[in-house]
Amino acid sequence: MIYLIAVWLLQDFVQVFLMGFFIVPNIFLMLLLMMSLLPATSREKQIILIWAAFAGGLIWDFRWTNLPGLTAALNAGLVAAACFLWYKIPAQGRTVVFFTFILIASILFSGFAHFALWTVPSQVALRQFFVQQLLGVPLVIVFSLIYWKVSDKNV
Repeated sequence: MIYLIAVWLLQDFVQVFLMGFFIVPNIFLMLLLMMSLLPATSREKQIILIWAAFAGGLIWDFRWTNLPGLTAALNAGLVAAACFLWYKIPAQGRTVVFFTFILIASILFSGFAHFALWTVPSQVALRQFFVQQLLGVPLVIVFSLIYWKVSDKNV
């Protein structure tokens, strides 16, 4: 859980320093998804991670947004949906490619939900959305590589 707090604080500091340039990708959500979908993660730990997603999202909402609960609900819902889908797939299908697909879909859905509710002019919001998603691409690659290395050790 220390990693979650550290990544949440890192995301917050980066958002503070780069405010006005772009919106930081949801690194906290990416870490939660990676931790919850690792092969060694138990169901009990997944439930704890869903609650951690809710708590981290709620704190983020109180810090940054004007709609408390949106990020909390999105984070918790996306982690819960990812865990549900992960275990509906046979064990042979739980690959790094499927993990990357879940990660990309979650980040796009979260970003689009925030984009749909922004109260800024549409061109500015659209530019912020695209920059946020493009900055998320290297992070998705890094988290996929980390997942690949960690899950390879557990096999």
